[in-house]
Amino acid sequence: MTRILASAVFLFFLAAFPPSAIYAADVRILTPTSGFTTKRIQQITGTITGYEKSHAILIINGIPQILPITDGRFFASTVIAPGTNLIEVIAGRAKDSVSFYADVPKKDVKIVLIWDTQTDVDLWVIDPKGEKCYYSNSSTVNGGNLDMDNTQGYGPETFTMEKALPGSYSVQVQYYGSREAPVTRVNVYMILYEGTPKEERREFQFVMTKEHALYHIANFTIDAPQD
Repeated sequence: MTRILASAVFLFFLAAFPPSAIYAADVRILTPTSGFTTKRIQQITGTITGYEKSHAILIINGIPQILPITDGRFFASTVIAPGTNLIEVIAGRAKDSVSFYADVPKKDVKIVLIWDTQTDVDLWVIDPKGEKCYYSNSSTVNGGNLDMDNTQGYGPETFTMEKALPGSYSVQVQYYGSREAPVTRVNVYMILYEGTPKEERREFQFVMTKEHALYHIANFTIDAPQD
């Protein structure tokens, strides 16, 4: 099911940014490199030549997003997963990829928000005690963290919680600033118990049309630990 969802989203981005007549296009991921890391947030950098579009596709562990290109270079940040990670960059028919192993803490909850216009979209996560984690409260009393707050483009915004409180959570998205792009499609990826045998992935898609509006995306529940 996860592969089917990832493939569907990949086709969505491919439709938005179709391959052009490309000759000798070349993609090079410079960082991260293959091997081993203990750094939880990674900078993804590289170059693209022979490609006339202003955007490529970045796929991180099966989750695709739009990747802007400036003067033949790209840059993005991501919160990586424990264990093996795979990063791919696709520009038309050209592609490069890198895999590496990360010794980083497992997370009970990871929420990733991406969108398809160059606007400002905000991720809100409300925990069972009613505390909201968002750009003005990026670290909660109970251990929730907005690790990445992206205000300049297509995301991602990423929420993580290492040892989540049992109970019901709410995921919301605010269309903070439309910047003359009134229709924006968002994808929210929910990863529960990442890096464990219990790992579970869910995907939600939504279309936003009103600036400053707050949209409820989903609820989820974390069960109490078993004795």
